[in-house]
Amino acid sequence: MFMSPEKISSMLEMEIEDYMEEIKEHFEPNNPIHANTLQDAVTLVRRGAISQYSFDELSFKLTATVTDTEEHFVRFLINLDESSCTCFDTGWCAHKVAVMFDLYLQFYSLTEWMNLWRRKATSQMQLKIAKRTPEEWHATLQSLLQPIQEMDLGENPSIFIHKFSIINQKAAPLYPFEWEWRPLFDLFYRLNALKIAWPYVSYYLDNDARSFSYGKWYVRNWLTEQLNHIEDSLHTLSTKRRLFETDPFYDYLQHAVRSFMVDSDALFKERFRIYRQFWQFLFTDKLTREKECEALERIDHGPVKQMLAYFGILNGDYSRIQALDDAISMEQLADWLPLADVAEDENAEEALAMLMNALIPHIGEYFNSFVQPSDRPQFVRHIDGLLESAQLSEEVRESMFFHYGKAGAEAYADFLVERERFTEWAALMQRYNISYETAEANGLKIALRDDPVAVLPLLHVYTLKFIEERNRQSYRRAVRVLKKMKTSAKKSGKVEFWNDYVEQLRSKYRRLRALMEEIEKGNLSL
Repeated sequence: MFMSPEKISSMLEMEIEDYMEEIKEHFEPNNPIHANTLQDAVTLVRRGAISQYSFDELSFKLTATVTDTEEHFVRFLINLDESSCTCFDTGWCAHKVAVMFDLYLQFYSLTEWMNLWRRKATSQMQLKIAKRTPEEWHATLQSLLQPIQEMDLGENPSIFIHKFSIINQKAAPLYPFEWEWRPLFDLFYRLNALKIAWPYVSYYLDNDARSFSYGKWYVRNWLTEQLNHIEDSLHTLSTKRRLFETDPFYDYLQHAVRSFMVDSDALFKERFRIYRQFWQFLFTDKLTREKECEALERIDHGPVKQMLAYFGILNGDYSRIQALDDAISMEQLADWLPLADVAEDENAEEALAMLMNALIPHIGEYFNSFVQPSDRPQFVRHIDGLLESAQLSEEVRESMFFHYGKAGAEAYADFLVERERFTEWAALMQRYNISYETAEANGLKIALRDDPVAVLPLLHVYTLKFIEERNRQSYRRAVRVLKKMKTSAKKSGKVEFWNDYVEQLRSKYRRLRALMEEIEKGNLSL
């Protein structure tokens, strides 16, 4: 006979609780299929999709109709502990679970039950983490990070960030209580997260590097955050005494970071940064480095040459760098530049000179083909700084500026100012139409002090530009430039030239009343 769900729930309270306990034991929160089934059941309940309850008190047969994409009929033979559904799923389908959820909801909180069920996964993970073995930690984190592993590459980055925020919340209770173990667990977590998320991260950050999108910005910020966490944990571990019990974990990390470096693709700079940090903070003894080199020698793929060259720089063995002239192509330049940074940081001048000599033939083409316009000024200064640290000749340094065009103008300006080549400096400012403000920040004051005559033509150009803007504010700026010219002319003894120049300006622009007023206020004549 038909009954209300409230009455059925009241009559079968204990049986419903038994069924709910069975559901709880059957479904694992870490299993995405199980989690989706329960979520579908909750959705059916919230939508009011369960109706037409009937219960036979003699046979203890409960039936209900569940309206999903189509109608399904669910039956429970409670005495026999049997159930069926017209969706033909012999186990716990979403429709059967929805019926039990709907009955349970009549007197209890389904939200609270779902929260307790989800905490079951955390409890299981905590038990595994407490075993303190690298294998258990790895298995637990793989399970925790499974939602990221199952993401499509085309998934919206906001979903990626949201999923990771949930994973971070779930990971927080897993951290060991002991302070000595927390940074070690953090390293495990971050390294596993990077390895699993790397296909997605590299898909967004490596493809079409010239474009910008907020999605790419989100992913870049996430990657930077992970790198910073790794660096902080490594630094913390490097300042503490290493426990004997942690040896297996360190062995695992050594293998894991090598695998991440060798087996992952794209974004070499970021991968190498992680690898370098591990060997800078965590694995510092000579014997461990020698064993790492032996392991790398047995690998026939990935950036093994760069990794071996890195250890060569650390150990003072530059034999692997000497043979690079023919081995480096233009496309590989970005994979070798981080090694030059290492050589500079380690004060390995000889190794740095070898690397830069091998890279120089490819820098110009790489600059024009791969470096984004917004990154070019920084790239120019980076390369010039490396060339200077390598103690290469000034002719070599200067020849590189001819590849950069306007993007290298500021760095080249500094180069010329340092050598007091102010005539060439002024010509550079004019050639690339550098603004007055930029010129003032890149050596104009020094040029006015040391060689005022050399910059008079440049100041004349700036004066005319300000006048052509045809507004009083620009006229005032023009007069300020003219005052600098006046000082330069006086300092260089060109009084007559200067007075003639001012008279010519007055004659040429006599119809510009506002300009004439500013010139009179400026008292420009000598």
